[in-house]
Amino acid sequence: MKVVAGFLLVFVYFTVGSFGQSKRPYKVIKEGVGFDSFVVGKSTSADVIKRYGKAYRWEVNKKYSYQMTYPEHGLSFYFCQNDKREQIFLIEMKAPFRGRTIRGVTLAKSTKEETEKLYGKPVEGFQYPGIHFYYNRYGKRNLITEIDVVERSGIRQCDAKK
Repeated sequence: MKVVAGFLLVFVYFTVGSFGQSKRPYKVIKEGVGFDSFVVGKSTSADVIKRYGKAYRWEVNKKYSYQMTYPEHGLSFYFCQNDKREQIFLIEMKAPFRGRTIRGVTLAKSTKEETEKLYGKPVEGFQYPGIHFYYNRYGKRNLITEIDVVERSGIRQCDAKK
């Protein structure tokens, strides 16, 4: 009887203890850089495919850029149509992506007001060097719903494809 009770206690401990850890950890988003091994201005579409596979949605943004979207990861990667290297110039993150900037803005949890306290007054729209934020109103809160990482020098200007 003691063996069964001991087994149950160990089973419950590990089962209940693992519930709190079931959420994936937040990815650290670095302004003007990216996250994990993805770096704007350096990583390519081939790097993205190597990590996330070929099951992406392909979008053509007029004669400007291509967009590889992985909806199940909440990620989109952009590169210029005329760039033979296909270097990523913008990484777009939305839910279900779990990300937090190095200053502490958490996607889908932080508010516009909290973001302004951490980053200061925004430049154009809701942009800061190397990072752009987008928000939507939910009840009385303006939640950050999208984070875009761009190069520190600003969003890359692509030559229109002819």
